[in-house]
Amino acid sequence: MLSGHPSWKRRLVLIAPPVVVVLLLFSGPWRRWMSSSVAAGGTISLLVETSRLNTERERERIEDNVERSLKVFQRYNPDVKVKWQLVPSDRMVQELDYRHRRGLGPDLLLITDTDLAALGKRGWIRPVSLDATERQDIRPDLVEALESDGQMLAVPELVFTRMACFDRQRMAAAPTSLDQLIDQAKAGKRFGFQSRFSELTWLYTSFGGELFPQGVASTNPSALLDFLRWLRLANLQPSIVFEISPQNLLHGFLAGRYQWVLCANRWLPSLQDGMSERLGLAALPQGPAGDPRAVVHMRLWAFGSQSNPRQQELALRLALFNINVVQQRTMAIDQATVLPVNPAIGLPFKAYPVLAVQYQQYKRGLVLTNQQFSDLYALDEQVQPLMDAVISGSKTPEAIAPRLHQVLQERLR
Repeated sequence: MLSGHPSWKRRLVLIAPPVVVVLLLFSGPWRRWMSSSVAAGGTISLLVETSRLNTERERERIEDNVERSLKVFQRYNPDVKVKWQLVPSDRMVQELDYRHRRGLGPDLLLITDTDLAALGKRGWIRPVSLDATERQDIRPDLVEALESDGQMLAVPELVFTRMACFDRQRMAAAPTSLDQLIDQAKAGKRFGFQSRFSELTWLYTSFGGELFPQGVASTNPSALLDFLRWLRLANLQPSIVFEISPQNLLHGFLAGRYQWVLCANRWLPSLQDGMSERLGLAALPQGPAGDPRAVVHMRLWAFGSQSNPRQQELALRLALFNINVVQQRTMAIDQATVLPVNPAIGLPFKAYPVLAVQYQQYKRGLVLTNQQFSDLYALDEQVQPLMDAVISGSKTPEAIAPRLHQVLQERLR
C-alpha cells in the first residue's frame, strides 16, 4: 500500500546549484526569457482561482506559493510587475464580467481545466502560439488536449487525478477492489461518494465503460448496466452514502462520519491540516474490468482577451517560466500531491509514494479535450435524475440503463 506515508507531507524547496542555474538560463526557453527581459517591461494582472471550500489557512498557503513563484520569476525579469489577487471559483464569473465591462480584463488567469470552456465561450480568454521548443516542456498528450487550430487554448501548469482518501486511524488499509469495498462496508466501515456522473466516470470505466468512444464505437450497454447495478448494490449498504454536495463529503470526512471518500486534489491541504497523520491516500479501487481510468485534471494558465501586445508577451513569459524544469520540479516536490507537466522531470517516487499513485493513475487516465470537459460536466444536469432514480431505488438499473445509454450516445461523442 502506497498510502499514508508521512514523507508526502514534507514541504521542500529545491535549490539548484549555481552552475546548473547558469546553464539553464542560457539554454532552451530560458534564453528567450533572459533576452526578453532586456526589452522594455511592463505590468500585468493575474487572477488566481481558489475553491470556496478552501480554509483560511489554505488561502494563506496559496498566497505564499504565488508570492514565492512570482518572486523567483521577477528575480530574472525585474522589468515585469505582476498585480494579482485570489478569486473564489464561485465569484470568478462575476469578477471577470465586472472587469471586462470596464475594459480591465486580466492578462493572465490561473484556473482549473473545468472552467476553461465556459470562459472561452464568453470571449474572456484567447489562445496562444507556442513554438516547437516551448511545446517540448509540456507532455504531448496535454498539448494534444489543449490544442485547437494550431494554437494552445491554455498552458498547463500541474496535473492531478481524483484519489481515495481514508482515515488511517479507523481503517488499516484502503480497499483495492470494489469487492473489498463492499465487504468493508458490510463490516461497518463508512464510505462516501459524490453522486454526479462526472465524479463517477472512474467507476464506470472500471466496469469496461468508455467515455467519448472513438469512431463508430458506442458506449458499452453491458458495462453501463453493471455500473448501475453496482451503484444500487452500494446504496443498499447503510455504510455507503452518496452525496450530491462535495462540501458535505469533505466536511463529513473531516468530522469522522466517513472513513473513506473519493477526494479532489484541492481538498488535500485542508485534510492534511485537519487530520495530520490520520490522512491516508490510495489509488482508486479496481472493478471487474480492471483498473479504473480516472479523468486527468490540469491547473492552467489562461490568457486574457483584453491584453495589449506587450501584456500578452509578458503573460506568456510568466506562464512559460513556470513550466521550466527547475520550477516544475520545485512545485511538484513542494506540494507532493501533483505531477509536473514537463516530461523531462524525473520524480523520486520511492520517497513520495503519493506522487507514485498520481503518476500511475495519470498514465492510465483519461486526458480530455476542452470540448469533452464541457460536454461531460454539462451532462450532469441531464443524467442526475436518472442516477438518483437508481441510487434511491425508485427505478431499477434495468429500467434506467437504456435511457442513460441513449443520453451518453448522443452527448459523449
